[in-house]
Amino acid sequence: MTSTSNIKQISLEEFDEKIKTSYVEVSSSSLGGKVISTSDDFFASRHNLIKPGPSISMKGQFGPNGALYDGWESRRHNPSFDWVIIQLATSSTSISYVDIDTSHFSGNEAPQSQVFALSQSSVNNTGRKITQPSPNTQGWIEILPVVDLGPNSRHIFQVNDEGKKGDWSWLMVRMIPDGGMARFRAYGIPTSPFQPISLPDNYKSLEPTDLISPLIGGKIISCSDSNFSPPQNLILPGRGIDMSDGWETRRSQNERGKYHPFEGILKGQERKEWVIIKLGVEGVISYIEVDTAFHPGNYPVACTIEATLSTSETDLSSAEWTEIVGKKPLGPHRQHYFDIDRTIEDKRVWSHVRYTIYPDGGSKRLRVFGYPLSPKSVSALTKTESEITLPVLPLTYEAFKPYGQVIQGWSYPSSAPKGVAVTTANQGTATKFHRVGKIKESYPEGVGKQGGVTVGSVKAANRLDIAQGMKIKVELLERHAYTTQAFIPLNRPANSSPPGSFIVVAALNGTDDKPDLKTIKAFLATAAQGVSFDAGTWHHSLLTVGGNLEYAVIERGTPDPSIKAYVEKVQPSVTTYLQIPPFPPPNANIVSRLEGRSSPDRSNGTGILSSILNSTSLLSSEGSPIKPTIITPENFAPFGQVITTTPAASHTDSESSPDGLTTKNNALSSIISTYPAESGAVTSISVFRATEKIGLERGKTFDVKYMERHQFTSQTFLPMGKAEWSGKSEEALPIGGEFLVIVAENGADDKPDPKTIKSFILPSNIGVTYSPGIWHHPVLILDATVDLACIETQISTGVHDSDERDCELISWEDGEVFGRVDVPEYSTQ
Repeated sequence: MTSTSNIKQISLEEFDEKIKTSYVEVSSSSLGGKVISTSDDFFASRHNLIKPGPSISMKGQFGPNGALYDGWESRRHNPSFDWVIIQLATSSTSISYVDIDTSHFSGNEAPQSQVFALSQSSVNNTGRKITQPSPNTQGWIEILPVVDLGPNSRHIFQVNDEGKKGDWSWLMVRMIPDGGMARFRAYGIPTSPFQPISLPDNYKSLEPTDLISPLIGGKIISCSDSNFSPPQNLILPGRGIDMSDGWETRRSQNERGKYHPFEGILKGQERKEWVIIKLGVEGVISYIEVDTAFHPGNYPVACTIEATLSTSETDLSSAEWTEIVGKKPLGPHRQHYFDIDRTIEDKRVWSHVRYTIYPDGGSKRLRVFGYPLSPKSVSALTKTESEITLPVLPLTYEAFKPYGQVIQGWSYPSSAPKGVAVTTANQGTATKFHRVGKIKESYPEGVGKQGGVTVGSVKAANRLDIAQGMKIKVELLERHAYTTQAFIPLNRPANSSPPGSFIVVAALNGTDDKPDLKTIKAFLATAAQGVSFDAGTWHHSLLTVGGNLEYAVIERGTPDPSIKAYVEKVQPSVTTYLQIPPFPPPNANIVSRLEGRSSPDRSNGTGILSSILNSTSLLSSEGSPIKPTIITPENFAPFGQVITTTPAASHTDSESSPDGLTTKNNALSSIISTYPAESGAVTSISVFRATEKIGLERGKTFDVKYMERHQFTSQTFLPMGKAEWSGKSEEALPIGGEFLVIVAENGADDKPDPKTIKSFILPSNIGVTYSPGIWHHPVLILDATVDLACIETQISTGVHDSDERDCELISWEDGEVFGRVDVPEYSTQ
């Protein structure tokens, strides 16, 4: 069937200025469009055809097949036509306009073109739905008849009525008879999702929709500034490729430009920029995602989100805006998640949102997750205090900041939160994120346990299978009024099952000295993230889900752990539920670097590995390398302590939950500082992202050329877990990773004594504490990069030069070594 009605060519000026912004470029690769097949692209790839940017000139550049072009170009001498089939970014959309661009093709441009469309609902002659159409597939409809093209120019055509009313999934573009096209763009209105007039009671358990996605008709209405990049990028799929494909404003400065105290149009106002976005379909908003990917030094300081319901798409001059997310801090190069203000009525319907940034800067993406719902909804717009349902959102440093700190490493030093100093450490093998977690205690005299803050361990079995998501009730909240409390998941052996995760629920203290449920939030932490609760923060007890986990716990306890001074527990004053999303995601992209190194003797305690690691001859003979042994609390006792979920039999300070799923071993290691009070030294938790050292290889001898000690502080290293929430958090590090420990006693010359050198292998899930003054080699990692949580007291903040009292380092040069260690050929696990 062919219709040629209402087809006309549109001027570029009219299209770009008056028409284009009312439609979505549904063919664009930036939205998910794909060129799935072609008759020929000998000279230039078909995939160039739907790139988002304009074609560039490649004049004078040649490849093996001839001149290079940023477009699609076929061979010469085709008697009929060449074609491409484009899978549109959405499976159902109308098409109103096409832009056929021959820029930089002159003398080899396509003389003519023709466009056909195909619906996914069409069926071929076998009666099955189409998944991979070809030119011979039944159901292609002509939406643009044969049109003439010229060289080096854009051609805008309005398609026929069939195109405008269709629910198209694919386009077939013909190039008649052959030649080149730079770009092809199809503009239409994606089919909106079904919009009910009511939502079921369990709607929050359903998968939400990004209500501002252009694939359902979301669009930018206006913005305050777009000096560096346009706000239309904000609603694109994915996380982009660099700083260019987000929304970035010009710099604003106090008392300059539009904020000038006399001439500025915004004089006296708070510095901010904004963008207004129309939802593709009206609906209820559940939570917001703000992504600052690729904006490490120009991200906004903070943001707010407002919403309104308007019958007008573009005229919002009289709109009444409601703040649904109050001012929240933002960080560099990461996704942030914010649930909706607790005072907003359930099932309230919105049509537009306004995203405001302070004072200016760049954002990569904005997502508004919710559920389509008609403004004619019969739902009662009431907000009662009878029940709260919290969405469990990904844990981020900024969102958790009111309650404590998130302890983790970051892929890039520039991704560290503002205020976290980052330095290179351990002879260039590690990146140190300084003081990411606080350690404080303020017990009244005689109340806390002797020994101060300690490190213990927790072995927690999976409490909930959340692969399909789940809604659970919050029964109790607790607080530790006089001590911070940190939980840090430990790493796992490379051959272990995937780790679980844990749910963090936190609330601030209210005026009635009870949890303020207006501030209660829920987060899901991966095994690569720890948390430190500030003293007095109300929180749920440790809730491990989706798999087993082992943790280190850092706190100061009391002789009787049930007394109120240590922990106080209360029921929430309002019935509170957690809506947990499905987790864990697939782990297909987590790759072990140990693949190919397997051995039958790696983990069974017999054979070559066992004979190496259980050797009782640990002292170095003259010139002979020493052989490491597996670390235990007993053999490491002269040098410090070991943090493990299987402590020595002599350790009796342990407790278990009533159901037996969680076992806690208290005070395995002490945190010690002997710095003078006036030194300004601070005890905190830092994170080292430690990599393999060049020259340290399994099965070879390692020359020990560095030893260090910390005279005034103990130093604890905890190998952190490895995991990710796919698409919502830092990517997981490769699994595995062990720690080679090298220590020595102090000699008569106040230097490490080479006759006392010893070496230990620290398995992936065990931590270690060096006592103050113990000589040891800087961190040595085997097999894979590991994030190490480090608990220590230091004067240096990482911002300025280090203080010599923090660390004494000795090195051996010119071929001299302190000792030599035979590195085991295989992993212990």
